Amino acid sequence: MAAEPFDEPGSRTALDVGSVFSNALDELLSVTGAQVVAALALLGVVTTTLWNSLFVRAVEWTLATIRDDLAETDPEVEAALQDPQVQDGLRELERSVESVGPTVDAPVPAILLGILALALLVEAAKIVATRAFAADELDGVPASLATRRLAVATLFGFLTGLALKIVITLTAGVTFFLLAIPALFVFVGTMLYRQEIAIADKGPLAAISGSWGLVKGNRWRILAIAVVLFVVWAIVWAVTTAISGTAGVIVAALLSAIEVTFGVAVVTEAYVRLRGEPAERQPSV
Repeated sequence: MAAEPFDEPGSRTALDVGSVFSNALDELLSVTGAQVVAALALLGVVTTTLWNSLFVRAVEWTLATIRDDLAETDPEVEAALQDPQVQDGLRELERSVESVGPTVDAPVPAILLGILALALLVEAAKIVATRAFAADELDGVPASLATRRLAVATLFGFLTGLALKIVITLTAGVTFFLLAIPALFVFVGTMLYRQEIAIADKGPLAAISGSWGLVKGNRWRILAIAVVLFVVWAIVWAVTTAISGTAGVIVAALLSAIEVTFGVAVVTEAYVRLRGEPAERQPSV
């Protein structure tokens, strides 16, 4: 059987990529966009604080293990610690802790649970933003969109996104000799899964299948959208990594929130145009 081409000819109208980005920018600059950015920025600050705390715990444990436990029981380790280069390395590790920004004094299990809870809240914010942008609700997020099946949609979105990341990563690793083309094919074909879950109330499998069908005939345009969004992400990453400490955490959270909100708006705008009609409600699968 012949391999499926990257983009089959489709009966749908070709997606106007420029117009998609233009409308998404209007959505980002709306009241709804500002609300989503504010929510994601706040969640971003707290999430980074917890990751910083986990990093500090890991460094402290590593230093304590080397200096206290291993040095006392292994003469070779104790001798190695006298090496100036080793001492410089340990001091550099200590300095990295001092520059990470805000942290919290909490047990590691509590930090991990907090990170998981915040990841779910971020997914919930993306679900709500997707619904609001699709409904052209730009003067604020209506309560009906924020609460309708939100828990189920959030769980489906989180688990589906996690599963797709694993599949795409494994596919890219296994097929590296093909320049990760199969992984790219899967990524483009499933880009609209969250919109299918949030707007059409589909379950994970139905959402993936629906996304796959919607992008047919427009895969190259969806890929172009993904490339532009990646460039935006790379610019934000480059800017935020240059700023350290608490200021860096705040700036990174704000810029990342803007980038994520814009990305959600762009993909949702593309979804609405490709769907071309009200989404048919599907049973959860």
